[in-house]
Amino acid sequence: MKYIGYTQEEAAEKWARQHLGAKGAPSLFRALSTVHDDGTFACVILLTNFTERNIDINIAADCIFTPKISVQLFNGAFKMIFEELGAARTTGLIADTNILSQRFAEQIGFVKEGTMRKAYDQDEDVHIYGFLNDEFKTHNWYRS
Repeated sequence: MKYIGYTQEEAAEKWARQHLGAKGAPSLFRALSTVHDDGTFACVILLTNFTERNIDINIAADCIFTPKISVQLFNGAFKMIFEELGAARTTGLIADTNILSQRFAEQIGFVKEGTMRKAYDQDEDVHIYGFLNDEFKTHNWYRS
């Protein structure tokens, strides 16, 4: 697996939307990614819905990746969100049935902030996770 950063953003965004089952396409996005040895996408971090205060983060992956790749990916995403764009926070929405993603979000520093009831298809609940700029500056990601 190889970290490719912000190269191939348009293809990465399309792959992430297909992988996540997302409808429509964001008008503004940044896509940070890794690829398998054969060049196919392994993981894409898609940043969307940019406001002065918040940027949404979406993660699509088809494999488990190494700690080194994780650090490269999330440092790249968090530095873009907090240092380059100056957002106060990033928000991730995770389906109630996606327990692995909820655990992963919490492991990398996100805090569960609430639940939107019946917000997804088939009346599934969705959990709101947030990660603040101040938390990033004191987190292990920042020091890596």
